Amino acid sequence: MGIFDIFKHDKQGSHDQAAGGAEQTKEQVQEQATAAETPADRGAPGEPPAKYADPVAATREAADRMAARARVTPEEQHAASAPKPPPEKAAAHEAPAPAPAKERTYTVKSGDSLSAIAGRELGGEDRWRELYDLNRDAIGADPDMIHPGTVLKLP
Repeated sequence: MGIFDIFKHDKQGSHDQAAGGAEQTKEQVQEQATAAETPADRGAPGEPPAKYADPVAATREAADRMAARARVTPEEQHAASAPKPPPEKAAAHEAPAPAPAKERTYTVKSGDSLSAIAGRELGGEDRWRELYDLNRDAIGADPDMIHPGTVLKLP
């Protein structure tokens, strides 16, 4: 017997014990399953058990079991109906509101007109008046006189 043979022997012994334990567990599970079955549960060979013969009834039984597990106790119902904190206190625990989206702008280039800008940026040349109303202070009294470098706000 060599120095490492002792380790081989120990591994074989533990492997044999584990296999025996697994077989024993498997037998126990089969015994419990057999003990839980009633004669009405067993169907003819090759047919499903009688308790599953009617799928509608099986579904109802499953739904009833689920509903029974989901029943709300009076304590849970009281906790659910408890008054909620005022919105300002609840907001303190929430994440801060996102910053407002940056305002869209357009810098006028040489040869631009309000109708051309409205067509490119707003989807229609007929929206030039909306653009002018929003930027009247930057454009001035004459909508036909826009200067390169002027920054316009877009709706």
